[in-house]
Amino acid sequence: MELAIFLLCTTVIVFVAGRRIGKCNQEYRDRIKCTTDFSKGKKKRLKESYNKRKKRIVVLMLLINFGILFVLKYLPVLAKPIGELISYMRPDFEMPVFQFLLPLGISFYTFQAMGYLIDLYRDKFKPEENLAKFALFLSFFPQIIQGPISRYDELAKQLYAPHKFDYRRVKYGLQLMLWGYFKKMVIGDHLAILTGCVFGNPEQYQGLYLICTAMLSWVELYVDFSGGIDVTRGVAEIFGIFLPENFRRPFFAGSLSEFWRRWHITLNNWWRDYIFYPLTLSKAFVNLGKRCRKRFGSDVGKKIPAMLALLVVRVINSVWHGAYIIYFVGGLYHGILIALAFLLEPQFAMLTKRLKVNTQCLSWKVFRIVRTFILISIPRLFYTARSWSDMVLYIRSAFCKFNPWIFFDESWYRLGLDRKTFQMVMVSMLVVFVVSIFQEKGYCIREKLEEQDLVFRWMIYLAGVLAVFFFGVYGLGYDASGFQYMQF
Repeated sequence: MELAIFLLCTTVIVFVAGRRIGKCNQEYRDRIKCTTDFSKGKKKRLKESYNKRKKRIVVLMLLINFGILFVLKYLPVLAKPIGELISYMRPDFEMPVFQFLLPLGISFYTFQAMGYLIDLYRDKFKPEENLAKFALFLSFFPQIIQGPISRYDELAKQLYAPHKFDYRRVKYGLQLMLWGYFKKMVIGDHLAILTGCVFGNPEQYQGLYLICTAMLSWVELYVDFSGGIDVTRGVAEIFGIFLPENFRRPFFAGSLSEFWRRWHITLNNWWRDYIFYPLTLSKAFVNLGKRCRKRFGSDVGKKIPAMLALLVVRVINSVWHGAYIIYFVGGLYHGILIALAFLLEPQFAMLTKRLKVNTQCLSWKVFRIVRTFILISIPRLFYTARSWSDMVLYIRSAFCKFNPWIFFDESWYRLGLDRKTFQMVMVSMLVVFVVSIFQEKGYCIREKLEEQDLVFRWMIYLAGVLAVFFFGVYGLGYDASGFQYMQF
């Protein structure tokens, strides 16, 4: 019910605001078309006046929509430290308790709505004049819970076009859904049991328990989220809607920047188009670049504004995932490493050349992939921490003990998964890995499967269905809709 109310409010106010912006765009075009004696300066001033009108509308909508998101998502978390600070100055003060029910997927449709308005401000397309059609764009049911975040000019044409039944399309959609459920229910939900056991008891499970679990938690998050997106894209494909790809085998990335280009692609593209580029092109950053070039030289100076913008984007991305200080630290970690890699890229290239490293060989590519995976796994050591003391506890627990014997004394089979279940999960992960290798080489698995013998194809389908049915996580306490990204 809460989702419907917030979604309805967002739909109506963004629809009205979009029409107002579209009216400004049309008025400006009409003025330019009807007047032939415009000087260059006069035309520029006219455009600036219309841009100011549009900017007021966009800023108001951003404040309203992201303000609602902030209150619902962050105020309950920030209320405690704010209350402690005020109580320190005024002992008689009692901070009220804020507890809101966060509507599922509120972040995703908010980002999609704000992207629509910003694109209208940039005059990329004309506004939607039909409220029902706009509501369909903003609330298209497969993607509303956890994305992907679609652009109006890419999705609307598909939504409003007529669609006929297509057996091949339905078959491909069902295959993609089955693959998503396999990743989510057979691998992700089992790994969640293991990671929950270890991260829930950092004082008991120390050393390599925590280090290996941090790495497995990335796999868990990937199969959970990408599995949910596969189901979403599969359902949409059945209806003739092709949603954008949201993951492109991120664990094959050779650097942190490449990892984020492959991970949650639509969100990171949103940060890039609506935060990173506007920041780097803003007057403040342009002036900063000029000052830096004078002081540090052309090569380094021109990189500093981009590095700062990168840092801002990575911090915003992390804080969007959670309002705890640990997320802020994780964002700084990724932002600083990416910025340093960008700054020192020429030096790294020179070093590999002097060491005569063959950057095209398989071993070098594997080294870069492993290095990147280790780097992204470090913040996962304390991603469940909720305070500085918790973070210190997790780090101390991870590195205070070296216990390699856990790989040989069956310790891993006492973390909520028995031997058979653990081995089944490992085999399933291997299946995903092999499929990912073929996809990375450019093979379309569904098309290749289509070329195979009928009996073989149905053996694969049946194996997938039976795997989900027999090995998927079910039972009391299991939430079939519990994808991790639903609350973002």
